[in-house]
Amino acid sequence: ANIEEGLRWLAEDAQPGDALFLHFSGHGAQQVDPNGYEEDGMHETILPVDFKQAGMITDDDVNNLVVQPLPQHVRLTVIMDCCHSGTGLDLPYIQKSGQWREETNP
Repeated sequence: ANIEEGLRWLAEDAQPGDALFLHFSGHGAQQVDPNGYEEDGMHETILPVDFKQAGMITDDDVNNLVVQPLPQHVRLTVIMDCCHSGTGLDLPYIQKSGQWREETNP
């Protein structure tokens, strides 16, 4: 709950021109995506200290809490120091070979 509250707090008053920074160092994992939206069938997750009782926080959750609420022209820099962090924000674009392309299944 504390991590989710912190993500909401980070995004809640953001205004165009703001620069935000999010750093997570901790445990990461994966869990089955019951909807089948993830290309590999798995959600990337971060694990709060109470995850056994409260559950994991999925990449969709992080995206909904801190990415989607941001207005245009807000810069968000995120460093995720955990396992399975490659798509930890479930963003719609990826970079391959120096080129950005839209992910078909974000």
